Amino acid sequence: MEIILYIIIFIMGTVFGSFSTLAIYRIPQKKNITTDRSFCPNCKHKLGFLDLIPVWSYILLGGKCRYCGKKISSSYFFIEILMGLASLGIFLSINPSIQNLSVLTLTEYLYLMIFATTLVIIAGIDRNKKQINKPIILIGSIVGFVHIIYLYIIKDINVISIYKYVIYAFIVLTLAIITSKHKLYKYKYLLEILMICIYMNMFIVSEVFLITAVLTMISLTASVIIRKRKIRVDNSDILAEKDINLDIPIAFYLCISNIIAMIIQAIPIINM
Repeated sequence: MEIILYIIIFIMGTVFGSFSTLAIYRIPQKKNITTDRSFCPNCKHKLGFLDLIPVWSYILLGGKCRYCGKKISSSYFFIEILMGLASLGIFLSINPSIQNLSVLTLTEYLYLMIFATTLVIIAGIDRNKKQINKPIILIGSIVGFVHIIYLYIIKDINVISIYKYVIYAFIVLTLAIITSKHKLYKYKYLLEILMICIYMNMFIVSEVFLITAVLTMISLTASVIIRKRKIRVDNSDILAEKDINLDIPIAFYLCISNIIAMIIQAIPIINM
């Protein structure tokens, strides 16, 4: 019976993933992400129900649009799979079972899935546009604030947790304002990375953030090495090396590493 529950949880995660891919494409273009029907970016044909089934539509269509035959980016498929796994990881980290499912458990699951979705959207936009979407972070912070107030009322959590959250939220808001100043444009991206790190600490425990930091360092190092080999940068060309480092979407690696860290943290042997 539990395997059926896990399959349902995985499918729910892929739905979050499908929404994330839509948001990643539309938000930078300032298009509606809630009411407008999905369409093929190439031929603009509106997609039917069978075209929108997460994961399976991509597989059954061979990674191509049903209407124009244009190849669909594999990132859609991988994001949906990643969010499906993240959904399972988050669900297992709450230690639920069919017997002890409750409104509180489902609320906690939904809260963390919204957080994971914001990370994927931030990562996708940063990878495509080298931009940090601050409104997504602020929306996630508001969701987190509502959640912690809910826990205070329902579960009577320590009021210190609320103070801690308020401090984090204040820092995030301050950094969001600071990075909107043109004269600080030179340091904007690094300050936004700091903002994301603080945002993450609103939602996750220190162990998960530690795993995130390690995975981020590994992925960034690997990215720099691969890029250097790919374009054959002369080691004596300091400016070229600097350009490579600045061109790396750090937020992308940071956010994806955080999601992977949440999946890892849910593995039973890690929690023993």
